[in-house]
Amino acid sequence: MTKRDTIEILRHTRHDWLNKIQLIKANLTLKRFERIDELIEEIVMEAQHESSLSNINAPMLAELFLTFHWDPKMFKLEYEVWNSDINLGEFDEALYYTFISMFDMLEEVLDEINDNNLLVSIQKDENIIRFFFDISGIIKKKASVEKWFAEQSLFSVENKTINEKECTFECILQSK
Repeated sequence: MTKRDTIEILRHTRHDWLNKIQLIKANLTLKRFERIDELIEEIVMEAQHESSLSNINAPMLAELFLTFHWDPKMFKLEYEVWNSDINLGEFDEALYYTFISMFDMLEEVLDEINDNNLLVSIQKDENIIRFFFDISGIIKKKASVEKWFAEQSLFSVENKTINEKECTFECILQSK
């Protein structure tokens, strides 16, 4: 885990917010009011998920997700946290390194020319925490993805679907 200094964090945060404001301003100039409403809703939803992510007691994982786009990547990361009572504190370090290995694997298997996306949804049902993954893009090396599945020890990987353009799967984490 890297520790970013306060100035770097503020610089990236300011840059992200200026981009959002510029999108709203451009659509205002074009009088695309429906798109402005959509943008504001997207920003609010993103802020809610950031807040939920910050409250799951997993600071290493939260930092990884919140700062993901600060460096060039082969794919875009989106995440959703759907329950407010998730506590991943006991799994934080293991989750951090599992996601680092997943991100490294995706950097290797996704086509660099394509628009690639990863959506991670985190949900809790009773004592079971589920991570849902939806990868869209051009997947060049399906065998590497299957190898990553086989190497997982933190969660059980279920409901796998993989083809050249999409990979979806679910990981189950038993909370104690």
